[in-house]
Amino acid sequence: MNFSRRLGEARAWGSARERQRIALAEAGVEVGHADVHGIRLRYAWRPGSGTPLLFCNGIGANFELVLPLVRSLHDVPVLLFDVPGTGGSPPAWFWPSLKRYAHLAVGLLDAIGQHGKFDVAGVSWGGGLAQRVAYDHPYRVRRLILMATSAGAVMVPGKMSALVRMTTPQRYLSRTYMARHAATIYGGEMRGRPDHAIEFAGMTRAPSTRTYLQQLTAIATFSSLPWLHRIDCPALVMTGDDDPLVRPINAYILAGLLPRGRLHVMRGGGHLFLSLQPEASAEVMLEFLRADTLRPQPAPT
Repeated sequence: MNFSRRLGEARAWGSARERQRIALAEAGVEVGHADVHGIRLRYAWRPGSGTPLLFCNGIGANFELVLPLVRSLHDVPVLLFDVPGTGGSPPAWFWPSLKRYAHLAVGLLDAIGQHGKFDVAGVSWGGGLAQRVAYDHPYRVRRLILMATSAGAVMVPGKMSALVRMTTPQRYLSRTYMARHAATIYGGEMRGRPDHAIEFAGMTRAPSTRTYLQQLTAIATFSSLPWLHRIDCPALVMTGDDDPLVRPINAYILAGLLPRGRLHVMRGGGHLFLSLQPEASAEVMLEFLRADTLRPQPAPT
């Protein structure tokens, strides 16, 4: 990459930090740091009414990428966080597993004073984490939402062209790379829209290499297939119909194996439908979160 291009990307990064600051203010979130089991985590808390929603993000992603969705979730209290080494959370040395990340996520809820029941949602890599949270904490998780995700390492694989580009964090490091390859990686709303790719890239923060490898290791050693049938809370599984990274068939598998699962397909949606169709995604999520899904009680004898 020549010097002028590097300079242009550096300027774009500077303006991106300002856009992130504005997005945080518009979403009404409170940003802070907490020490959880010896690890420092950066989080964003949006106060509201009702059951809090713990949101688990994708691999290498900082929580600013979810702010468009948070704005559309109205008065739902939402907790976002950066896993160690992403966004504003410093890297940490630990053996990576989704069980370990789930322990940190629920520990963060406790650290900010949320000790009761909560809903959990996860997108892509974070969908695996959300499944782990629901399995490990069945008495606290009220509802589960899974988006653009799978059951883990044992899945119907995505297109090779997309998977190869996901093995490195290059898309977070170079805006040019993101604009060139976004449609191949993410599909859906990114096709023919380099402006979407540039806007999305402007909200990212590059993770550390160690962090990315930790997250890859965690998901490569994870599969929920042996115990999905034990997650008994109501579950919503969402997928885009044009996701080259996590094929929609994986969502059908999840919804079929979860005892109380239901499926919603986002038409024209790619892997990033959550960020690029935030209003439509939030509408589906709100209907699910507010629905009366309690099982009918048996008649007295």
